[in-house]
Amino acid sequence: MPDGTFSRIAIEADIAIVTIHRPDRMNALHPAAHRELSDLFDRLATMASLRAIIVTGAGDRAFCAGYDLKDNLETGVMELPATGFAGFNARYDYPLPVIAAVNGMAFGGGFELALACDFIIAADSAGFSLPEPKVGWAALGGGVQRLPRAVGMKRAMDIILTGRTVDAAEAHAIGLVSEVVPAADLMLAARRWAGQIAACAPLALRCARQVAHAAFDMPIGQALDMRNFPLSDLVMASEDAVEGKRAFVERRAPNWKGR
Repeated sequence: MPDGTFSRIAIEADIAIVTIHRPDRMNALHPAAHRELSDLFDRLATMASLRAIIVTGAGDRAFCAGYDLKDNLETGVMELPATGFAGFNARYDYPLPVIAAVNGMAFGGGFELALACDFIIAADSAGFSLPEPKVGWAALGGGVQRLPRAVGMKRAMDIILTGRTVDAAEAHAIGLVSEVVPAADLMLAARRWAGQIAACAPLALRCARQVAHAAFDMPIGQALDMRNFPLSDLVMASEDAVEGKRAFVERRAPNWKGR
């Protein structure tokens, strides 16, 4: 798969690495970059061989500094695709697990992009902020919706209402980040996590992610009723369910088919 103008893509066996590539703008995104990334995520979703995606930013300063305000002032244009910031933030049932490898500042829409991923691995130099109120905006592209779900309402509100920056150590302490590593080890750590995901049955993972998100706001009785989640029946009756049992008994690695 060829690189884009504003993104780089690497396919490593069953893992895709998407790198936002606007280092001269701290990886801030303008309309053309949003559209390009949206098309890229669409294409990746159709690749049956993929098991996980890692999203990161070019360079060592920024994961993504949010919407490119300089471009907006220069052009007067502010546009997002239907899939949201970075072509991803408005997606809520993406078929592949996505890891954010945050290599520097994740501000505004960049923080929202990290929150839209399944979980976050951070370099020790990373920082997270929703500074929109400081420029007269609100972080409505997923920030104010997802952050309370990630860290709880009180923790989230002090970040949302002040626009302050949360460093990597605090992000880990409040449960926002799964692991903090030296910057030089970030992609190694992200690949390690992606490899653990890739070792699991893809249909089972999709079901688990779907149920976890859908059940979050349900009463517990409703959340435990698998009739509300049709994919659960497909998982239990799948070829992979049989293969998983057989591989366990035979003490070998399973050969997942995704069906």
